[in-house]
Amino acid sequence: MKKIGNITKALKLVIPIAPLGMTFYLLLSLPGAILPAFMLYMQKTAVDRAALYDGRQPFRYYMIPVLMMIGIYMIMKMFELVSRQYMEFGYFRDVFLGLDNRIHKKSAEISLEYYDNAEYYEIVQNAKNASMFLVFTTNLAVMSFILVFHLLSVGTYLTSLNPVLCIFVVFVSIPAILEKLQEGKFQSAFVQDTVQPSRRKKYAFGLLAVSDQKKEIVHYGAGDYIADKYLSACKELDKKEIQHIRLIGKHGLAYAGIKTLFHCAALFLMAFLLISGKITIGGFSVLLTSFAALTNIFTQLFDHAGEIMQTGIMSSAFFELMEFEVKDGDRNLEDSGEYARLAHVSYRYPNSAQTALNDISLAIKKGERVAIVGENGAGKTTLAKLLSGFLLPVEGHMELGGIDRHMLRERSIFDHISAVYQEYGRYKLTLAENVYLSDTMGKDHGLKEPDVERICHALAWADVRFDAKPDKMVLGKEFGGSELSGGQWQRIALARSYYRKRKVLLFDEPTAAIDPLEEMALYGKLDELAGEKTVILVTHRLGAVRNADKIIVMEKGSIAEMGSFDELMRLNGYFYHIWTEQTKWYQEK
Repeated sequence: MKKIGNITKALKLVIPIAPLGMTFYLLLSLPGAILPAFMLYMQKTAVDRAALYDGRQPFRYYMIPVLMMIGIYMIMKMFELVSRQYMEFGYFRDVFLGLDNRIHKKSAEISLEYYDNAEYYEIVQNAKNASMFLVFTTNLAVMSFILVFHLLSVGTYLTSLNPVLCIFVVFVSIPAILEKLQEGKFQSAFVQDTVQPSRRKKYAFGLLAVSDQKKEIVHYGAGDYIADKYLSACKELDKKEIQHIRLIGKHGLAYAGIKTLFHCAALFLMAFLLISGKITIGGFSVLLTSFAALTNIFTQLFDHAGEIMQTGIMSSAFFELMEFEVKDGDRNLEDSGEYARLAHVSYRYPNSAQTALNDISLAIKKGERVAIVGENGAGKTTLAKLLSGFLLPVEGHMELGGIDRHMLRERSIFDHISAVYQEYGRYKLTLAENVYLSDTMGKDHGLKEPDVERICHALAWADVRFDAKPDKMVLGKEFGGSELSGGQWQRIALARSYYRKRKVLLFDEPTAAIDPLEEMALYGKLDELAGEKTVILVTHRLGAVRNADKIIVMEKGSIAEMGSFDELMRLNGYFYHIWTEQTKWYQEK
């Protein structure tokens, strides 16, 4: 039932995207379903006239049905060609664009909390792949509809010759039905039996050829071991394929006998009708032609039915994304005297049993400079994501701008923040576009023009200097551009933050890829950029936090200490310990 449900949903989704296109596609396809019956009529007429040739009729009397057959055939081929071209380069294109637009809109609505979830990325990717199967499902349904028309037109014409010929249609159809049922049964069993070895083969090949682990595998000398894994999977697949072929061959012999029996019955019926004078020689020739045509129609119908079932299953990933729950509020973030307030907030990532943050309580005033420090895995980045609106607390109460976080529109929070994240983007675009991406949307939610002067100023501020003009310099070797170092990419990310100009600045390890000798100079620029803005700085390098109004020290997902630099140093606790350890490390070096 679920398969049928997906097929129905696919048709209801795809057809409204381009209804006129679908109608035009059907109109172009229908002649190919109806005209074959006229071809058969002309064939019968031509053969009967030729069989009764006595020289009394003019030559054109015998040639007219032949010329009509040629004309009908050419018209059918013309419609077939136009239909295929329109389907591939017109209708399909519109539908794919429509489905892509739905994916993008749905992705934009979904909370960014899920962007830290690998399963969500898989859902989006699967939905993108499934959109192709949605189109295939719809197209196969249309083609099946045309084939049914073809079957009805040919069957109706044959029945008009003699009602007994409906039995002929049955005799021809049963072998095709049995053949497809058998093929479907064995193919399904074979696919299920080879799922695991196929996955092992693909995974091992990926490790040897294209994976990120290839360097490590080569370094450890484990290539032969992985190659052996790959060959073992290949041999297992070959063994199962041979078993499958033998099974099909064994059952194929029995099926061949059944097929022969029914085909002989159909031929006997044809001969009986001809000998008894129930049909003419022209009608007999039509039955010979229809024999192959009907077999082909039934074969295609069952092929389409099986493929529709498969594509219906494969398209389910698209509906999984479309039905994904959207969490968003209905209020916009407003300026207030307090940027954020958290009371006993805890957070756990989706599908994770471990709590990332435990019982967090703090307040950040407007214009305050806050530093979040701690060891790796202490919860610094997770807390920053909560404060930037990426995540929603699972326990406790959180306010941004004096409004409950659950009531706020996610987009309105982001509109107030300029950020440099630890995993910043490296976009294979021009240098100017890399900066412009941070501030593309106008107040009317439409695209605004890049400010070239401001882009150049942002690049100069971040010390990003190249000889080429920013709008002419393509980044990334994939498109014939320049490859940059990690430090250069991070400076571009900082330039994006400068160009964006928002009242809240979030920096998550903003100098991780910067040379330590230049780090303090860059922090000076960040301090200059901050001005009267609210600043949230996440860092494990403590030299940058001395001027912070408030330092939040994280340990194992909880706030271990909180206060100004001087207060924490006087406390002589955890912060004092990690400060002295870092200082000692630099002194020893």
